[in-house]
Parts: sequence; C-alpha cells; structure tokens
Amino acid sequence: MDLLDLHRSSIDLNEKLWADLSEAHLDLATPCAGWTVHELLRHQVAVALEFAASARGTTPEEPADDDPPTAYRAASDAAAEAFRAPGFLDRTARFPGYGPRRGKDLVAAHFVDNLVHAWDLSRALGLDSTLDAELAAAAFRMARHYPTTPDVRGPGGAFAMPVDVPADAPITDRLVGLLGRSPRWPARGA
Repeated sequence: MDLLDLHRSSIDLNEKLWADLSEAHLDLATPCAGWTVHELLRHQVAVALEFAASARGTTPEEPADDDPPTAYRAASDAAAEAFRAPGFLDRTARFPGYGPRRGKDLVAAHFVDNLVHAWDLSRALGLDSTLDAELAAAAFRMARHYPTTPDVRGPGGAFAMPVDVPADAPITDRLVGLLGRSPRWPARGA
C-alpha cells in the first residue's frame, strides 16, 4: 500500500469509529493524557484543517464544533485531496508546528496521528483496539524516526515519551508504546 493509501485508510478507520459515537461517549477519558473523547475529536479536526491548509499554502480554517464527525470528514478529505496534488509528496510545505518539510513527511505524520488516535478512541470506547497489522507496521516504521526532543515529546509536544513495550509484543502495542501510550491503558469500565 502506498503512503497516500495508508493515509486514506487511517481516515476511513476514524470515520467508522466516529459513526457510532453518541453524546454519552463525549466525556469518556482517552489514553491521551487529560483528553476526553470530545477533546480528542476536536484535536483531530483541528489537525486535519492545519495539514490541509499547509498542503495548500493557505491559513487553516477555524474548526466547527457543532458536528465533529462531519467536520472531521470534510477536513480530512480536504487534506487527502491536497496531499494527492501532482508533485506534493516531493515538494516542501509547512509542517504545522515544525517548519518546512517534504510533502511526504506531512502525509506520513498525519497518517500516524490518525491511526494512533483511532487506537485511542477504540480504547476509550472499550472496543477491540488491535490495528490492522499492515497499517500499524507502516506507522511504526515511520514513527521510529520521530525525535525525542521536548518540542516533540513530553509536555507541550506532539507525543509523550515512549513507554517500554517488549520487542516481541504485537505491532499495535509496539506502535502505541513508541508514541507514549500504555498498551494496557484501561478500556471503558475497567
């Protein structure tokens, strides 16, 4: 699967999860420290808007808060469309919060972010959080190259510091551990 298809698959996975959300789910805790499901959804919409704007060289729109699933779909579709523009993967664009990077780096980061947040949402909802092995392995290969500097890891960074996970653990566990989540984070009701 190529990078753009991986990216689309992570969006599709989130859209499936969002389709079954109810008001009762919005206040549930997530593995993202201090975030409820509602805050996670708002984050995903805002990030998709930022990446779409960066890919197009425009200013991000303000996220709509009245219908997060619809806002996410529109923002993610806009990002996916902008990422598919001829030559985008090899040209330089502004990586939100980190400056100029290759287009493929933006696509990879948005893919990893979407995939790991699908895991977060699945855990929060008490669903099976095992990610597709091909998607998780691709995200793991990409995320292994993320720096461990304070601007990326820790308070105020995009991810927490890695959590120790055995090298022979399932790929989903290794991926989420690499990005600062405990694979044993309690699911709803636990």
